[in-house]
Parts: sequence; structure tokens; C-alpha cells
Amino acid sequence: MKQHLIALLVVAALMPIPLLITQDHWWAFILVTAAILAALRLLFGPHWPNYAGLNVSPAQALLAIVAFALIAIGSKSLLYHVYETAGLRADAPTIRDQFGFLFQAFNEEVLFRALMIGFIIQYVRSVPVISFGLAFVFAAAHFMLYRFGTLHMALSLTALATLFFAGVAWNNLYLAFRHIGFSWAIHAGWNVVWLPAAFYDVTTNERLREPRVFDRVLGSPIMIVTACAIAVLSFVLVARRRDALGPNPVGQFRR
Repeated sequence: MKQHLIALLVVAALMPIPLLITQDHWWAFILVTAAILAALRLLFGPHWPNYAGLNVSPAQALLAIVAFALIAIGSKSLLYHVYETAGLRADAPTIRDQFGFLFQAFNEEVLFRALMIGFIIQYVRSVPVISFGLAFVFAAAHFMLYRFGTLHMALSLTALATLFFAGVAWNNLYLAFRHIGFSWAIHAGWNVVWLPAAFYDVTTNERLREPRVFDRVLGSPIMIVTACAIAVLSFVLVARRRDALGPNPVGQFRR
């Protein structure tokens, strides 16, 4: 338990570094990923992939890659309507920046899904409590980052609602499969399409800072309804997998 708690604290401390040290932070996400994996290897030894949620079979890894591609394609179509209704213009992101956000989503999945759920499930045996509770933590972490970080701008309640429902869905995917493959696929497939882009208000042509982009994209009614629907479907998936609260996959390795 001690190593698990230390891992949580170390990874949580590493997470905001890319947003604090540079504006061109695609490479910083990759460095943080390397630091996270090195820290987990030092703390957990040869069994670190189980704690990181990387115990994925080759077949499921392939399915996760396919899911990532499908989500990215679907997100692009959905965002066309979101931008239109929100009065936004988005410049196409560079491949380099999109590559960096693959690692950004990976880092968040290791922290919020593999490590947090892996720790909490030792004490809490209720899927709704784990899923809703850690989804609240996920949304709150984004609020804290933007409100008290370098930008000092709070996210709207509607944007936080979308983050909450997305967190519920990703939590349930981890609980259903006990690895981050599919939650990463959806998370990364969504993020790479829009987060690296530059956004402008179509009326004023003013470039918008990231919290305002979150409010207008994630806070749109289309996004709230979509995220809520995915969250509901994720509970159906968990209910169909009877081992969602089965033995902790890292418990056998605990020292």
C-alpha cells in the first residue's frame, strides 16, 4: 500500500509539468511519460505494468488501436457541429502536437484510472461509488489546474459536467477490463482531434485561451448529452462483466 500511495503522489506531481514549463509542450508530455514509467518501475519492480494498467493482451491491444482510430474519426465529425454552434474556428493541429497528446492521455489514464482505481478498490467494493467518486476527482483536478495554475481561469459547470461524465465512462472501462487500453483509446482519440488546435471566436477573431475553449466545446449541449450517454452505456458494459469487482489484478504482487 505504501508504494502505491507514493506512486500516486509522484505521478500526480509530474502531471502538470508540461503545462507549467512551456507553451510548446508536446515533447514535455513524452518526457513525463518516461518519468512516470521509470518511477513505477523503481517502486513496483518487474510487476510495474500491472500497476500501470498495461496488462493488455495482444488481441485487446489491437482492438484498442482500432477503437482509437474510430473515435478520432467520429470526434472530427462531431466537433464540426460543436464548433458551428459554439461560434468557433479551429486551425488544424500539427501532427507533432497531436503525437504529444497521445502521451498526455496516456499519463492521465495511468493516474486517474490504473493507480487511483487500483488503490481505491482495495477499500471500496461498489462500482457506482468508485466510478462517480473518481469522476468527481477527475473533473475537480481540471478545475484546480486552470483555476489555480498559470491561467487563473475557472471552468464552467457545463464543461465540468462533461468531464465528469467522461470520467465515469473511462472509470467503468477500466473496471470492466482492468487495463487502460480502451479508456486510453477513447480519451486519446478525442483529445488529439481538438486539444492541440488553435481556437478563435468567429465574431471577434480573438484567439481563445484553453479554459475558454473547454467552456465552449465541452460545455456545449451536444457534448454534455454525448458524454452522459456514453457514461450510461459504460454501466451496461460493467454490469455484463461479472468480474468488475473481482480480485485486484495487482493484489497478488503486493509486497
